[in-house]
Amino acid sequence: QERAKSSRRDEVSVTVCDINPEMLRVGESRARARYGPGVMDDSRALNFVEGNAQSLPFEDGSFDLYTIAFGLRNVTDVDMALRDALRVLKPGGRFMCLEFSHVTNAPLAQ
Repeated sequence: QERAKSSRRDEVSVTVCDINPEMLRVGESRARARYGPGVMDDSRALNFVEGNAQSLPFEDGSFDLYTIAFGLRNVTDVDMALRDALRVLKPGGRFMCLEFSHVTNAPLAQ
């Protein structure tokens, strides 16, 4: 079931970044099969980029939204990954993290 489809007239773009090139290859293949090549080739609405969360290959202030799912547990330096996430976010940008772990920081635990 398709949840959303780009009109190809909007300014929305999604960048998928992963350190594992094989994961990116599988994701891109699935996206092409599901949405067709136009979403990547024509509109450039969906991009796949190899990169490390601790040293992202993007310019400062590049993104309105940064999401990471089950990724912080896999980096060797969580603070470095969080600093780089902040670096690539535009002012007022949103950081959203999905992890299943115990939060020890009291304000964040609420």
